[in-house]
Amino acid sequence: MNKVEKCRMPVVLKKVPGNVYTLIIITLAFWIVCKPGTFLTGSNMINIAGQCSFLAIASIGSLLAIITGGIDLSVGGIMCFSGVVAAVLSKGGMPMVLVVPVALLAGTAVGAVNGIIIAKNNVAPFIITLAMWNITDSLALVVAKGATVSVNTDEFRLLGSGELGVLPYCVIIAVAVYTIFHVITRKTRTGTYIYAIGGNESAAHLTGINVAKSKFLVYTFSGLTAALAGVLLASKLGSANPGQGDGYEFYGIASAVVAGASMAGGNGTVWNTLIGALIITILRSGLNIAGMPNSWQMVVLGLVIVGVVFVDVMSRREK
Repeated sequence: MNKVEKCRMPVVLKKVPGNVYTLIIITLAFWIVCKPGTFLTGSNMINIAGQCSFLAIASIGSLLAIITGGIDLSVGGIMCFSGVVAAVLSKGGMPMVLVVPVALLAGTAVGAVNGIIIAKNNVAPFIITLAMWNITDSLALVVAKGATVSVNTDEFRLLGSGELGVLPYCVIIAVAVYTIFHVITRKTRTGTYIYAIGGNESAAHLTGINVAKSKFLVYTFSGLTAALAGVLLASKLGSANPGQGDGYEFYGIASAVVAGASMAGGNGTVWNTLIGALIITILRSGLNIAGMPNSWQMVVLGLVIVGVVFVDVMSRREK
């Protein structure tokens, strides 16, 4: 190996996101700890990919809000509300070609309301989205009449359980959604404005950026992605119930933060967030296979997230 090659290797390694190494380490750890033939198998990897798709799609909205320096706590509520709307409409006989757009529109409308209140009235996103989470959870309870809405038809379950070859449709949809939002955040003015607002909102306003419009789009996008995740999850389970999306707001934020997004705003990428969602999903799957009680799983998950974020912060300080 010549001197040039020796110099190039560290540069190449530095280009690899730190959360990729985290993902590899966690996967290998569970492969060692779990019984042979239970974790690192083809069927379990496909299962993990399917589980990850719901969280990954919902995490996009969390990421966009965080990039602007805000937060969206209504993700889980919108998922629940949209899933219940889809299940009720489908059970009532409406064809899925109409059910999906209506359910997505319902979730997008909720996100738009968040965006209008936050952008036009300069209200703290934490307060508004927390309130909207309670509202959408309650609306889901009303629409579902307090019970689980089961829809065991092949048409309803197709999106969540159907497969193209070995890949579930939900995974293909997730990749398509990530590709679209990668283009939006990296190749369009809207994406540039979102990062600029998170970097310095006052400076962004002075340069002529329509801050209110950009924030409105961010929370509307968040409502759309949460709604899509909720519909896919309901389709996968063949049912929807009030509270079905609870917890996804936490996991969505965790996916973005683990992926390197700063809560102060201004940075974070779409594809890194996908890796963050994979880390969270692999942790949950591995802990289940290892037989850890649910009461301890959240403790371990929280500690790992704190550890990953701490390492990321320390590595940035060294730079």
